[in-house]
Amino acid sequence: DSFACPTPGPVFTHGDLPAELWDEAFAPFNSMLAPWHALCDTQRFRQHVDQVERLPLSAIASGHGPILTGTAIDDAFRRVRALAGAPIIPPPGQQLLDQILLGAAESVA
Repeated sequence: DSFACPTPGPVFTHGDLPAELWDEAFAPFNSMLAPWHALCDTQRFRQHVDQVERLPLSAIASGHGPILTGTAIDDAFRRVRALAGAPIIPPPGQQLLDQILLGAAESVA
């Protein structure tokens, strides 16, 4: 679930995603999927993220977002690090979820 970001439809790579969506949705979506980030020891969390980032990664496939390659990997790790100890971002309310579902249904129809 790490590096999560909603997509506006079929999106394969980070480059297919509107930059403003990545900027606006990354933190809230990751906070929703892993709200424990607010409770973790910031230093230990960041050390773990650093350790994972040192792996020889050329691509990251997320269950909830686009495939990350190149500089998008560095950016995603930076964003995840910033969540450590940060307050939980409240999830969207029912009205927004209904709008999202309606939009998804319309795109399939």
